[in-house]
Amino acid sequence: MKKMFLGALALMFLTVISCKEATDKAKDAADNVEEVAEEATEKVEEAAEEVAEAVETAADGVPNFSDPDVQAYVNKYEEYMAAYKKAAESKDMTAFSALATQGQELGAAAQDIAGKLSGEDAEKWTAYMTAASEKMAAYAKAMTQQ
Repeated sequence: MKKMFLGALALMFLTVISCKEATDKAKDAADNVEEVAEEATEKVEEAAEEVAEAVETAADGVPNFSDPDVQAYVNKYEEYMAAYKKAAESKDMTAFSALATQGQELGAAAQDIAGKLSGEDAEKWTAYMTAASEKMAAYAKAMTQQ
C-alpha cells in the first residue's frame, strides 16, 4: 500500500510540476505575442504614414517642405512649369521669351533654397526637381516636334 501511495504521490508531484512548466510556457508565449503585436502595429502605423505622405504628394504633384521659403519656391516653380507647358503646346515663341527671364530667376533662387534644405527635405527636393526636369524636357521635345 505504501508503494502505491508513494507512486501516486510522485505522479501527483510530476503532474503539478508539468502543469506549472506548461503554464509558464503559455505565459511566455502570450508575452511574446504581445511584443510581436506591438511591433507589427508600430510598423503598420509607420507604413500608413508613409503611404499617406506619398498619396498627398502624388495627389497634387508637389511635396510639402518644412521650410516655408522652400515651399513657396516649389509652388512658384509649379506655376512656371504650367506656363512653360502651355507655351510649348501652343508653340508660342513670345511666351518662351518671357519665360526665359523667369527661368533664370528661378535658377538663381534655387541656389539659395538648396542651402535651406534639411535632410528629409533634401531628398524630397532632389526627387521633385528630377521629376520636374523630366517634365520640362518632355514639354520642350513636344514643342520641337511637328
